[in-house]
Amino acid sequence: MNLQEGIDLYIQAMKDIQKSINQLQGERFLKNHQKTLLFSLLETISNGVYGDRYRNTDRFKRFIMEFCEWEDAERVSLQQLVLLLENTQEHEFQRLKKHVSKGIDRYPPASATPFSCDSSLKEIKDLMPKGITSIMGVDIHTLTHVNLLWKYRNSLVHEARSIGAQELFDHVDYPHYVHFTMLEKDGQWEVWKISYPIQFFNNLIEKALVSVREKLIEMEHDPRSNYDFGELWVKSKQMK
Repeated sequence: MNLQEGIDLYIQAMKDIQKSINQLQGERFLKNHQKTLLFSLLETISNGVYGDRYRNTDRFKRFIMEFCEWEDAERVSLQQLVLLLENTQEHEFQRLKKHVSKGIDRYPPASATPFSCDSSLKEIKDLMPKGITSIMGVDIHTLTHVNLLWKYRNSLVHEARSIGAQELFDHVDYPHYVHFTMLEKDGQWEVWKISYPIQFFNNLIEKALVSVREKLIEMEHDPRSNYDFGELWVKSKQMK
């Protein structure tokens, strides 16, 4: 078997795993389980490219940015930002608060609001006081969508729970915001929640597999060399 045949065999194996995940059946928590497994698949594909060169969190984010063609990955979530700003003093971050308020007012309440409605990281930084890059100890960069996706991944993988909103729009295959009106005895208030449809994860994987195949051929790299198929499970770095 030559190198390209080995790469194609690897890519096909990833496609087969993806197909198997999408064929799972279940009831209440099915989508959570599928998303957890699709996250796992994204990470194993990233291992095929990068090996153990980066920490898990860095490798995941780098992979999303380099191979998945997610245009909104580095936009800042205005929905998360407005919640963070609620913890600040009234006189703080006035320019930023006005910008965020206007941005959220433009969200369409009756449909899925795409992340393309959010602001770029540069736009947000330009509205903050000079030299300030965090709010209440939270770095603005952590509110970009690629970082929030990692947060969502951790909730599913480590806590077996989904944060944000469940899927309400069957026809939508991109991540988006969902609008809710919350009713209580004292009145009502409006809230936006993030939602990640199953097909979004499938789209990331499908785009990644095309890009990864091209990269592996360009690098002349066998992705299987980044996996340990030996029977000894525990090894030191000097043994690798």
